Amino acid sequence: MDDLPDKLRRNVVVLSAAIVAINIFDLSFKPSGMLLGFAEVGHVTPLKAWLALSAVLVYMFLRYWFYEDTDQELTLLAQEFQNRRYAAIKGYLEYTLERYLIYKRAPSRLANFDGFSDDQLTERFADRGPIARATVTASVELDKNSPWQGEVGYSFELKWADGNHYRSSGGQRLGFDLTRRFAVWTVLRCASSTAIYSKSAVDVLVPIALAAVAATICLYQLAMAGLQP
Repeated sequence: MDDLPDKLRRNVVVLSAAIVAINIFDLSFKPSGMLLGFAEVGHVTPLKAWLALSAVLVYMFLRYWFYEDTDQELTLLAQEFQNRRYAAIKGYLEYTLERYLIYKRAPSRLANFDGFSDDQLTERFADRGPIARATVTASVELDKNSPWQGEVGYSFELKWADGNHYRSSGGQRLGFDLTRRFAVWTVLRCASSTAIYSKSAVDVLVPIALAAVAATICLYQLAMAGLQP
């Protein structure tokens, strides 16, 4: 059996799908039969059959799991998730600062916000009327211990309805500490988008998910077979 990644993956998927099919369609095992066309096998009980299937499943899955290419695919998948999470945090912080610039709604999750750049904007450009559009570009540095904390730097551009605009780069970096609710929602959203739109997710998550379902079925069937007299 060659250690080709596609073949190892296919072995896990096929065996797992077969185990799921046996359980769904309630297929039974014959008490006797021929092995490889010449060896007669007798006294085949459900316990023995499920033990054999479980052993083969564990063997095939471990070969796939510890293969070098699988580890690389998992690394790529984790990196893609982290990139999506970073983009979500960056987008949220930019939206928060834009909302402040337009509506003056100070965000509660930013530290030292009293020093936000250009507090005198309202007085300085009072003759231009309300700001029509604010565009913030943030540079986010995540904390080493938690991706939901860190510092954000910013630059922004303001535009008014009459066509005037103003640009500024903030020299001060603001600390942020995002809520648990935002963290949970972001993790769920980024995980689902990574699973749906990433090729690595299809190559890695499908075999793992099928193997997990098949392993659960094997454990259940082993328990049921062991309870039978």
